[in-house]
Amino acid sequence: MSNPDAPADGLMSKHRLEALSDGVFAVVMTLLVLEIKPEIEPHATNEAMRHMLQGLVLPLLTYTLAFFLAGVFWNLHHRKFSLLRHTNTLHTGLTLAFLFTVTLLPVSVSIYLKAKMNSLALVIYFGNFTLIALPLLASWLYARRVGLTDASRPMAEFTHLTRRMIAMTSLFLFATAVAWFEWSLIWILFAMPVVFYYRLKERRTKTASA
Repeated sequence: MSNPDAPADGLMSKHRLEALSDGVFAVVMTLLVLEIKPEIEPHATNEAMRHMLQGLVLPLLTYTLAFFLAGVFWNLHHRKFSLLRHTNTLHTGLTLAFLFTVTLLPVSVSIYLKAKMNSLALVIYFGNFTLIALPLLASWLYARRVGLTDASRPMAEFTHLTRRMIAMTSLFLFATAVAWFEWSLIWILFAMPVVFYYRLKERRTKTASA
């Protein structure tokens, strides 16, 4: 009796690619913390300690944002694979391109911290996230087009994931452009989706309780 889950000709199991992806994210998200380097001499005074801690503010914020965004991309990638049945050569190649851009994160974070708020460094920082978002979106759209997805899953799940990926890609494309022209507006750019999300959640709660 044939196995209904066995890949057809030209298709491959998705599980080895999933395992590789989890390994890449685990290593990259660990390496990010290495950019937090306290510089303190032995027997330092309290004043020197305060100065050292102040110097860690930017690295900690940069690390926290990069770790959080890497987690968001991992979650999107994980959700994508939960909706797939198989992979093929081209989809695997697009996924490897996605993982390659993820491995560049420690480099872009290091450049940004060493340049200390330089606008080009900020472009590289957010540009890296744009490079991560593009192959992720491309691999998902391709998987849907050629039928690598699980047809038994509700269409709403596919639509929701597509919208989230498009939103993330658009956000980072815009963030990269804003960083080049006026980096001080970046925090507003990332605060707006958070405010919008909670306002929408509050509105849905009120509608459900009405």
